[in-house]
Amino acid sequence: MIEAKYYSAIYIYAVIIMTVMVCSKLANSNARKIRSGENNFGLAAIITLIFAIWIGMRPVAGVFGDTINYAHVYHLHEESRTPVDSRELGEWMWTNFMFYCSQNMDVSMFFTLVDIGYFGCTLWACKRLMPNNVLAAMLFNLGAYSFFSYSTNGLRNGLACSVVLLALSFANGNVRQKVTAAVLGFIAINIHKTTALPLLMLILSLTCIRSFKWAYGFWLFSILLSLLFGNAISDIFAGLGFDDRLSYLTDEADENTFSSTGFRWDFLLYSMMPIVLGYYVVIKRNITDKTYTLLLNTYTLSNAFWIMVIRANYSNRFAYLSWFMYAMVLAYPLLRLDIWGPKQGKNLSLIMLGQIGFTWFMAAILGK
Repeated sequence: MIEAKYYSAIYIYAVIIMTVMVCSKLANSNARKIRSGENNFGLAAIITLIFAIWIGMRPVAGVFGDTINYAHVYHLHEESRTPVDSRELGEWMWTNFMFYCSQNMDVSMFFTLVDIGYFGCTLWACKRLMPNNVLAAMLFNLGAYSFFSYSTNGLRNGLACSVVLLALSFANGNVRQKVTAAVLGFIAINIHKTTALPLLMLILSLTCIRSFKWAYGFWLFSILLSLLFGNAISDIFAGLGFDDRLSYLTDEADENTFSSTGFRWDFLLYSMMPIVLGYYVVIKRNITDKTYTLLLNTYTLSNAFWIMVIRANYSNRFAYLSWFMYAMVLAYPLLRLDIWGPKQGKNLSLIMLGQIGFTWFMAAILGK
């Protein structure tokens, strides 16, 4: 068995190699050729399944963060005749799923099922949103910062957010597809309640804030609010009480975790990349696409919430409520829209390599 400490490095370098191979093929393509794509869903599915099974069968080790905690709760379920009570009251779907699994399989198989769901829902969303370029779209997601982490550490959050991604892919469809999106949203909330935030932003993007200009304006306003009022906004949100995890906003931070306080200009810079691209595509180039606008607005509004609490301890936990969409919001216009014509492939490759390069850099400096 591969030692736990090597998993992250193997994963990142495997994704880098595949990304370089795909980019070398796309670099000389124009927008029309990229949009027509090729039927590579089968290859993407095989790669996704291999990653999901390999990561799911990982050792139960401290290097994987909350894997140990999930394993501990799982063993409590194994010894009980009923689901074990936890502070995640109301997230009954996750609790009952864990209990059912604990009565029928070992913890490694449980982790594997969760990761198949996590990777699988993301792949399905890629297939629905970018059917002609599923492999490239999936590599965007595999190479995104935090994607690997949420397959081993924030398992429940990662699974719930991948279900939200899938819901997003149905939300702009006909009545039947909208019902499917609603059902998926219900499932996501009952796996992890914090997904109510991106789902609320999805609803606002469908009904009230349909123009990116309004979402972009609100995002800029959220930066101003955060700079002017700081932790006062965090205190307001923490007092709302819709989820106990909002107490993280006012808890004291552990100095050994990614929980730096203050205005995080570095992560604001990271977060703004899809928004900068969106500004260029939608406002500067005046390129319209209903699905892209929905993705972009949902991401932008969700990210604005994080910016308003950016000074708080553990605000990274809320950053993920927009970051899980990051790769999809980047990939969609690059693979589906004609932005740069004959230079589309070159720019696509640079952005794709830049994203995985950032992920590699962060893994290197964090020593993971």
